Amino acid sequence: MQSKTRERVKLHDLGLYLRTIELDYNPKDNQERADLITQFFNVICLKEDVDNYELHYHNHDWELESRREEYFNKLGRQNPFY
Repeated sequence: MQSKTRERVKLHDLGLYLRTIELDYNPKDNQERADLITQFFNVICLKEDVDNYELHYHNHDWELESRREEYFNKLGRQNPFY
């Protein structure tokens, strides 16, 4: 029988996993979040992955970026915030 190895969690999937975990559980810290993701989503998730996600993705205002991009596209100009 062949054993299936787990892949490391991808940052673009981590946001969905975190939101799902938060709906059903009340994790105390990032270590517990990582453990729950590893347990339920068949990926390897470390505390550092959750820390990195919060540092780079969670604090980013994607809605603002989207509106800026749309605005500058309508003007026919490149977004100067990149």
